[in-house]
Amino acid sequence: MSEGPYLSVVIPTRDAPDLLAAALRSLALQDFPATSAEIVVIDDGSVEFDASTWTQLAEPFHLAVIRRETNQGRATARNHGIRQAAGEIIVFLDGDMTAAPGFLRAHADFHRAHPGEVCVGDIRFGPEIPSTTFTRYMESRGAQAYQPDEEIPFKCFVTGNSSAGRGLLIDAGLFDEEFHAYGAEDLELGYRLYGQGATFRFAGSALSLHHHLRPLGQTCELMRAYGRRSLPILVGKHPELIPLLRLDFLDAPWLSIRKQLLQLALGDLAFRCAFSVSRLLDKCVPSLLYSYMWWHCRTRGFLEARQDTQGGSADTREQTLC
Repeated sequence: MSEGPYLSVVIPTRDAPDLLAAALRSLALQDFPATSAEIVVIDDGSVEFDASTWTQLAEPFHLAVIRRETNQGRATARNHGIRQAAGEIIVFLDGDMTAAPGFLRAHADFHRAHPGEVCVGDIRFGPEIPSTTFTRYMESRGAQAYQPDEEIPFKCFVTGNSSAGRGLLIDAGLFDEEFHAYGAEDLELGYRLYGQGATFRFAGSALSLHHHLRPLGQTCELMRAYGRRSLPILVGKHPELIPLLRLDFLDAPWLSIRKQLLQLALGDLAFRCAFSVSRLLDKCVPSLLYSYMWWHCRTRGFLEARQDTQGGSADTREQTLC
């Protein structure tokens, strides 16, 4: 056995002290040896900061708090946490989540059973968030579409609830700190880990509960920002991912039927109809409709970024609800 903790739980946070406190309390209740895990919190430029309010919440586990005076994004925050961590295994947990009973043990057991692999845990909404077609859709995406212990694609690597060997992450170069806005930093790292031969696997027993739900309109706005600010960086570094991101039609010949159909789907009217239908039906919205809205907003954002690069005017651009 090596000295020091086996697990280091890395949690980025910003301007959400109550949610972070709940996360720390949930970890303190874990049935796991106190010396075998530590918690590393990275405050990424919160307006108000007082680490003393968290000191005892994580006991019996050791808590280290890193303060960043200015917000630099989750990629940079998590890298600071990884460098601070002493554990052999890095467990990523978002600051607006709580760990279900057995969370730490599930991550530890995974890596003992699958050394060198990447674990992606199960993320569900907390009991205070009503179950709707929207929340069920959110819970069904990514790794949750697979069976427990099943191998999954690298694109399912999300850092709200996942874990990997510290050495594996360092060898991959950690998160790319060029990503400052929402999204893509975990997908990009997952792709590099995949390129190194890493295997990704779903661990359904490693459960975390998400206690923050954005309304549909805000989620669409976030996806548009993701397309505008993060996707250009991602495809600039890895243009081979363009088909995976369903952006390859943009540069297809104009006579391509697929291009023509998707160009119509990118129209303002198509999105407004889908958004209105999702509001009207509410209880029985098909998952495909949400997937379409995500793709629409993300792709429109990407097109805006490309138009800006080519000298397009934002004032003459078509506006949509997202």
